[in-house]
Amino acid sequence: MALASPPVILASAKTGIPVIRVPFAPPPEPMPATPRGTTPHAAFQVPFAPPPEDDGEAHEDLVEKKFGNADTLGQVLAREGFGPAGPQVVAVLAKLVDPRSIRGGQKYLVHLGDDGTPASFEYQASAILRYLVEKDEEGGAWKARKLEAAVELKTAESGGVVESSLYESVQKAGESTALVSLLVELFAWDVNFYTDTHPGDHWKVVVEKQFLGGQFYKYGRVLAAEYGGKTGTFRAFYWNGKGAPRDKPGKYYDEHGLANSKTMLKTPLRFVRISSKFDRKRFHPILHVEKAHLGIDYAAPTGTPVHAAGDGTVASAGRENGYGNAVVLKHGAAYSTVYAHLSRFASGIKPGMRVAQGDVIGYVGQTGWATGPHLHYEFRVNNEQRNPMTIALPAAQPLPAAERAAYLERVELLSAQLALGHGVTIAGAQ
Repeated sequence: MALASPPVILASAKTGIPVIRVPFAPPPEPMPATPRGTTPHAAFQVPFAPPPEDDGEAHEDLVEKKFGNADTLGQVLAREGFGPAGPQVVAVLAKLVDPRSIRGGQKYLVHLGDDGTPASFEYQASAILRYLVEKDEEGGAWKARKLEAAVELKTAESGGVVESSLYESVQKAGESTALVSLLVELFAWDVNFYTDTHPGDHWKVVVEKQFLGGQFYKYGRVLAAEYGGKTGTFRAFYWNGKGAPRDKPGKYYDEHGLANSKTMLKTPLRFVRISSKFDRKRFHPILHVEKAHLGIDYAAPTGTPVHAAGDGTVASAGRENGYGNAVVLKHGAAYSTVYAHLSRFASGIKPGMRVAQGDVIGYVGQTGWATGPHLHYEFRVNNEQRNPMTIALPAAQPLPAAERAAYLERVELLSAQLALGHGVTIAGAQ
C-alpha cells in the first residue's frame, strides 16, 4: 500500500507557526461540535490509510469487527483465518504496540485477498491511531506500520459562572464535560471542589482543542486557567521553556512564577461528596459513643479510584481492624497519609513500593467499620492526625530564575486571552 505524497511544511501568515499538511483527512466518528469560538493555533497532519470508497454495495472482502472482552490478538487472528501466519502477524505488530494493551470493544479490519485468505489486518487503537499489518509485495513477509489521522489543533478561550455546580457551568458554556476534569486536576492543590465551590464562583480557560475532519475530538493542553470565588482566585499558566518543542513536558506556575502544584493534593478522590468531616467530638455511627473522627470521609460508589495525595512509599497495605483494607503512604520523614475501607488494592501496591502523586493506589469500598461505601482519608504529621482541609502545604519548586523573564512575557499574552473570558463578566475583575 503506497503512502500519500510527502508532507508540505508551510508557515502561517498570521502566527508564523509551522503548519504541516498532507493530502488526507479521514472521516472520524461523529463527535459533538464545540460552539465556542476558536482561534487557529497549528495543524499537525500526517499520512493515514484512507478507507475504501463506499459504492453502496456490501464488500465481502473487508471484515470489520470488534475485540471481545476476553479476546487475545492471537485468538482473533486464528478465528479470522490467518492460520500459520497468525504468530507472524502478532510478532510484527508487537514491535509497534503491546498486544496486551488491546481492549474489548476496539475495532479491527481484515482485508481478504482474491483467493479469500486474509491479506491484511488493521487494529484501530483510537479514532486517530491505527496499526496496519500487510504482506510485503516483493518478499511476501508480513510488515507492520503505524497510521495517524490528520489532527487540526486550535486554541480556544472559554469561561463561565457557577450557579449550581462547575459541571453544569461548563456544560452551559458549550464545552464538553471533559474540561471539568482538567480544571479539577489543575487546581486540586488549592481548591477542594467538594466544599469550596459556591454560586457566583467563576472560571476561565485557554485550552487546546483537537479536531478531526472539522469535528471536535478532544482537549489538548490547558495553556492558562483561572478559578475564583470565596476561597480566593487561583491562576495557572503552562510553561515548558522558551522555544521548546511542543512535545516537551511542561509544568504549571502562577502569574509570579510560583509552582501551581504542592507536595500534597488536597483531596485523593474526584467528583464525590464529603460525608463526614474532621471532628474531635463526633458521635460514632457504629459504636454509638462520642469518638474523635480524625480524618475526612468521602462518600463515593464502590470501585471509585483512590489517588495518592503525594509522592511517597507504601508503608503498609492490608487489613487494619476498623479501617478495613487500608494503605498507608510515607511522604518523607514527617508526613504520612492513610486511605481506609478500600474494596481492593491497585495492582502492585505492597510495602516498599514507590508511588507518584496521582497514582491509583486502591478503590473505594466498605470494608472494616463502615456503614456505606466511602473513603476514610487521614493526613498525619509525625504520626499525629491533622485536618487535611486546613493544614498549609508547601509548594513545589518555583520557576528557575533564568527562565523568569521569558515566562512573564508568555504570562502577559495568555492573561490577555484569559481576560476575554469569552463574554463572561466578573464583578470586580480586572
